[in-house]
Amino acid sequence: GLRAPATGTLRIVLPATGTCLLAPVRYWSPAGWHRFGPPRFADAPETAPPVDAVTLAALLTRESAGGDDGDLVARVVDSLRRTAVFIRDRRARPADGPDLFLGAEQALLLGHPLHPTPKSREGLTEAEADLYSPETRGSFALHWLAVAPALLAGDSAWTERGRPVPADHLTRHLAGTALPLPDGYTALPLHPWQAREVRHRAAVAALFDAGLLRDLGPVGPAWHPTSSVRTVYRSGAPAMLKLSLGLRITNSRRENLRKELRRGVEVHRLLRAGLFKQWQAAHPGFDIVRDPAWLAVDGPDGRPVPGLDVVIRHNPFTPADDAGCLAGLISPRPLTEATAFGSDASFDSGASLDPGIPFAPGTPCV
Repeated sequence: GLRAPATGTLRIVLPATGTCLLAPVRYWSPAGWHRFGPPRFADAPETAPPVDAVTLAALLTRESAGGDDGDLVARVVDSLRRTAVFIRDRRARPADGPDLFLGAEQALLLGHPLHPTPKSREGLTEAEADLYSPETRGSFALHWLAVAPALLAGDSAWTERGRPVPADHLTRHLAGTALPLPDGYTALPLHPWQAREVRHRAAVAALFDAGLLRDLGPVGPAWHPTSSVRTVYRSGAPAMLKLSLGLRITNSRRENLRKELRRGVEVHRLLRAGLFKQWQAAHPGFDIVRDPAWLAVDGPDGRPVPGLDVVIRHNPFTPADDAGCLAGLISPRPLTEATAFGSDASFDSGASLDPGIPFAPGTPCV
């Protein structure tokens, strides 16, 4: 709620700590995406080091209504550490692969500009983070389960040449290889981290013990995490997969809700019923990526089993499509010294758009 200071230094009073911070303002953004120099305590000697990010997080959370919030500070630490790893990795391997869509999805190194913990992923080891993170260009095989017909839930509005395609046919095709399915069972893909974690839940363990779920293990070609981490992509595949992932990414666990699964199919049917043609007539270049099918597991009591589900998302992009993820497109790219905050470097394909230079009137935005 503070206003831009006339002096070029923001003064932040911290009553709960009995101190004050001074932060140089390098750019004050009308949209809230400000740029600051390293903050210092107002009464610190000039030789004292600036306040680091973890100390700053602890000071600011003390001022909030909830008082001390060690959980938030821990997420700041996690996000900071992972961001440093991502930047080091991208500096060592700056070149994107041949798939332009995948390169765009993996370009978001710094995350949401207004979130205090944009890259926190609590629960991942270093080795897992390397495999499962788009920032490190990770890839992995999906982990597959066989689901007994009595437990299977799902819906599909997917069509090919006008013919409906059931969701279970789609997953078998996307596996990329033959799966050892028992008779009548359906193949369900999971994120490998989720497959390991969910087996420790009592309700899921009971389904395995009863033989209603069977573990097929990691099978098939590698898939790549997109900018959302839990949605995965394979070059040339007709669909992406939005998987449940119980990790705390930023501040929430990313497990699909049944209402979200149903809503995707409902929206696809609504658009296909005529709304799509109406807006295409007015805006030929606009469309919405569709989620026309899903699969999930219901328990013996008929209630959804959380974490065992997948959204099958239509993939309209070819590897040659130069489609940009907007968040990655406008994010600073900290790969060279020229991209430091406040730099006067010009913009090119390998540098960052200087956040200190506002868009000129009439500048087109993608």
